[in-house]
Amino acid sequence: MSVIHERKRARHRELLLPVLQDILNDCAVMPNEDCADLIVSIDALEFGKTVRQIYVDFRGHWRNPEAAQGAHERYLRQAAARGEETYVDLTDVAHLPWLLEKVEIELQHRLGLAYRPQIRRLSELLQEGP
Repeated sequence: MSVIHERKRARHRELLLPVLQDILNDCAVMPNEDCADLIVSIDALEFGKTVRQIYVDFRGHWRNPEAAQGAHERYLRQAAARGEETYVDLTDVAHLPWLLEKVEIELQHRLGLAYRPQIRRLSELLQEGP
């Protein structure tokens, strides 16, 4: 990869990381029930063949680990009160394409991009190989 492309990717990563981090922690955007109880951090961010292809690895840490003990039951009760059988959690966001699409749209909006980036799990890039 040329030096120009490396600089472009480094600059894009600098712009992208804080915005993506904010989106993953924004309860108004994220559809996961546990969003308010988590602090989501990005462990790794890589690009595919272009900067439009973004591969991320992220995870949530409990804001209050002691209060998290009954979280699953609480989320299930809240879902039942809404007439739903289950709830969406952070794991679902990472694995369901339509949920990642919501993050892509918000990222495009917040960065003012002319294109919608494609966000995928980092494990997918690793499976593709070099």
